[in-house]
Amino acid sequence: MIDEETAWIVREVFKLYIEGYGLTSIARKMNADGIHSPDFYFNRKLSDHKPDISKKYLWVQTTVKRMLTNELYHGTLVNHKTVSSKIYKSITAVPDEEQFRHENYCEPIIDETTWKQAQFMLKERSKIHPRSQNGRNIHRYAGMIKCAECGANLIARRRRWQGKEYIEYTCNSSHRYGSEYCTPHSVRETQLDSLIDKEIKRQLIVIKARSNKYNSIVKEWIKKKPLYDKQIQTNHGKIARCKEEIENLIIERINDRNHASFYNSMITKRENEIQILEKKISELHHYDEVCKKRREELKNTSELIEKILSEGHISNINLRMLVKQITVHQNEDKSLNVSFDMNGDFKDDTLTDIEPEIS
Repeated sequence: MIDEETAWIVREVFKLYIEGYGLTSIARKMNADGIHSPDFYFNRKLSDHKPDISKKYLWVQTTVKRMLTNELYHGTLVNHKTVSSKIYKSITAVPDEEQFRHENYCEPIIDETTWKQAQFMLKERSKIHPRSQNGRNIHRYAGMIKCAECGANLIARRRRWQGKEYIEYTCNSSHRYGSEYCTPHSVRETQLDSLIDKEIKRQLIVIKARSNKYNSIVKEWIKKKPLYDKQIQTNHGKIARCKEEIENLIIERINDRNHASFYNSMITKRENEIQILEKKISELHHYDEVCKKRREELKNTSELIEKILSEGHISNINLRMLVKQITVHQNEDKSLNVSFDMNGDFKDDTLTDIEPEIS
């Protein structure tokens, strides 16, 4: 049963983190708003004798991270995380695969989508180490933009022009060491938003085209299925003959030990042929399943992108789930080339049809 007195705190922490606040910023905000930490609720019924200052149980960075990684909020109980030794007075962490997991153990406070988004953000931020100032949320493109000339990150700067504030990303090398080290190129956040929107719409068209291509492949497979079934039977017959030849070669090798190396090479050749034939059989058996699965994945991806675009604005979490890295290059005429490295597989990996080997 969910304790609604404290459940809203958990939801608020996840909400702030997904919106772009860092661990320290969330802790500071919670303390400033006078919201009690988990330690307070854990110890409120205990009769301790700590000084008053320690009884405040303030929020800290590790408190927020423990909350974001606690699977119980997602409804999953995990046991056997550590092993204690009384002899050596040590505590050893147990690998994830050896822990005991009980899914749907209790009613979740955090839904599936929010949980996955938070775990994705934790993983991404551990790679790029973004920073925020004065308790503000992390900039939208922090850690994502690279300079093509020097390889440094483009850092966010808040600018003001004619009473309006905007965010601009500038090459860190040029900002710190001057234009002699790297060109002083910069790009506004609104410009990046417009380019990202166009790129994602272009990717949506490509994904839909690939999905339609898989439809054609599956239809062609159905037409040729009788030929493929016959090919499978033929390959099984070839395998049986190869195995029979291997048995005969083994007997001949026993009777002619002086030429054992020759027979070994012949046996190895037959074994390789069997592996190739077995691979062909597996491909023929599962080819339509692979095509249907890939078609379904592309369909789900296109539906997800359409849902994101229908919101009118790509949120920070959706942006980071779609885009892995942005590279900015300044040309001689001071114009900029912006390229995108997307998360996931956006390459043209469409399978080609398998032609039957029989007439």
